[in-house]
Amino acid sequence: MGEIILENVSKSFGQTHVIRDLSLHVAEGEFVVFVGPSGCGKSTLLRLIAGLEMVTSGHIRIDGRDMTAAAPYDRGLSMVFQSYALYPHMSVRENIAFALRTARRPEDEIRAKVAEAARMLQLEDYLDRKPAALSGGQRQRVAIGRAVVRHPSAFLFDEPLSNLDAALRGETRLEIARLHRDLAATMIYVTHDQIEAMTLADRIVVLNAGRIMQAGSPRELYERPANTFVAQFIGSPRMNLLPAAAVTGAPAGAAQVGLRPEDITLAADGPLSGRIAAIEYHGADLSAFVDCGPAGVLTVRAPGLVAPREGDGVKLAFGMAQLHAFDAVGNRI
Repeated sequence: MGEIILENVSKSFGQTHVIRDLSLHVAEGEFVVFVGPSGCGKSTLLRLIAGLEMVTSGHIRIDGRDMTAAAPYDRGLSMVFQSYALYPHMSVRENIAFALRTARRPEDEIRAKVAEAARMLQLEDYLDRKPAALSGGQRQRVAIGRAVVRHPSAFLFDEPLSNLDAALRGETRLEIARLHRDLAATMIYVTHDQIEAMTLADRIVVLNAGRIMQAGSPRELYERPANTFVAQFIGSPRMNLLPAAAVTGAPAGAAQVGLRPEDITLAADGPLSGRIAAIEYHGADLSAFVDCGPAGVLTVRAPGLVAPREGDGVKLAFGMAQLHAFDAVGNRI
């Protein structure tokens, strides 16, 4: 179980429209990630699904039942927040078991479920510790364990890794991916981090101003963005956009064309020329910012062994098959 259907859902706070007539089908067992800029409505949408906010109009169906007006507890969902929200005076064991004890489940059932969650999340050695004695990644795993023992229809994650440093984010991201594989559970995940979205999602939903800009697999969004918003939001460094008139042989009807930085090569010859305005060295690779005059400043991703210098004149080479064409309003053609 775990199918979630949103039908023409809208949410307004007074005159401010946060979610606008949005429809979405999340299949059972699917891992869906909501991404978008700050203020796009992704966290609000998650809270509407959880029942922490009520919709202004539309319907939310969970496993075929209309849950639009249902209380959060009755929806059969578990939510993991950015803040761990653990009880500091309780041990890891007691924190994980808390919801089960509140529901007055039998003690043998509680022990079995806590033990299973601890095994899955590699917390067996920490069950008797208090949260203060844990790392940030371990605390977040305890918060996830508290959700796991409820055996929900679906898991909702609201930026759960944003408080962790880069190393812990990577480790915990792998734990969440493994958890999804082991449980085969429906998961909806909100993040602003592209790496999390691209590596975790079966399907990414890109939001802007309360509307879905595109929904599809990470590969679909990267290789065939539906519009210039998605084209520049998915991918790091983001896609270059330049006037179609600046590229000889651009597709007919295109007002703009897009080029991924990794699809451009610093070469001895090429259709565009410019001067290197700045370089960012990342180790294995680097980003060169090339001022191409009327075509704008283009970002080129090159191997770190390449050694261009600021001020150098360069040629840019790329294949015409690597161009993404967009019309005057930014839609893919």
